[in-house]
Amino acid sequence: MADYYPLIARAIAALDPNAPGESRRALYERARTALIAQLRSVQPPLSESEITRERLSLEEAVRKVESEAAQRAREASRPGGGARSGGSGDAFRRASTSTRTAEGTTAAAPPRTRPA
Repeated sequence: MADYYPLIARAIAALDPNAPGESRRALYERARTALIAQLRSVQPPLSESEITRERLSLEEAVRKVESEAAQRAREASRPGGGARSGGSGDAFRRASTSTRTAEGTTAAAPPRTRPA
């Protein structure tokens, strides 16, 4: 099963921080569409349970990124602007700046081989 969190976190980090939540939702939907297309094109074909497992992994990454975005928004709305360090936003920033993928990999590209 692929770890989609670094890919999703990096894609979201590249968005304008002042962009509405709709921008994030559109990105998630594009990732879902790309993932399904890629999974359905794998040869030999993946079983429905393997496809479901990968989709659930992507959804978990989306939930984690959204949770971190909500936490950052709460911290920013507090008096002092959320200058607290060590929060989950730090993990988001690390994932979005330190993760490297092979050239040409899209935000939702799963491994090209059959998942284990």
